[in-house]
Amino acid sequence: MQLYTEKEVRSKEKVYKDISDPIVDSLIIEIQSGDASLFPDLLERSEVLLRKATYRRFIKGYERDDLYQEACLILVEAVEKYEPDRGMSFNQYVCLCLDNHFNRLIRKSNAIKRKSFKESLSLESILEENGYQLAGPAKTLQPEDKPIVNETMEEYIKYLSSFEKDVCLYCFLGHSYEKIAEDLGCTREKVMNAKHRCTEKYRKHFM
Repeated sequence: MQLYTEKEVRSKEKVYKDISDPIVDSLIIEIQSGDASLFPDLLERSEVLLRKATYRRFIKGYERDDLYQEACLILVEAVEKYEPDRGMSFNQYVCLCLDNHFNRLIRKSNAIKRKSFKESLSLESILEENGYQLAGPAKTLQPEDKPIVNETMEEYIKYLSSFEKDVCLYCFLGHSYEKIAEDLGCTREKVMNAKHRCTEKYRKHFM
């Protein structure tokens, strides 16, 4: 068991900035009571918080103004759902909502990237293992997309058997089921079943 001095303990404690705003909290109470005319005041008071929430995020397909509009929509939803008796200030609550929302957008963006490679299944690592080289980059593959493709495929091939990897590679190279069966010394039906399992595993783990 490792012991720390009181000074060391204080140095390890993370300090959080108090973002609560009594004026905002009072505005929320009045707005929730039916005074919708105060919402522009709330928006003006919350602008700095919303700008900070969008400034440090970069999501493909979203411009800075788009992210700010998303943040404003979350603010509206937060006003409706906020419960003051939960022991959290409104600013704390809306920051939590913003984090959750933008994290969902990021996951969605990554899922779309992965799905865009569903048919081609860029098996770059498998190709290299088998001594093949790509004739050229895939049309849909952009330089900024390569890391997520590699990450996805490294994870994907872990779920495939040795035979399934071979079938997936041959399919990627454009060979027919008959040709694959001939090269691998098996039946066409076995190849088709393996290809089906490859597709189902991709859908299960990455879609």
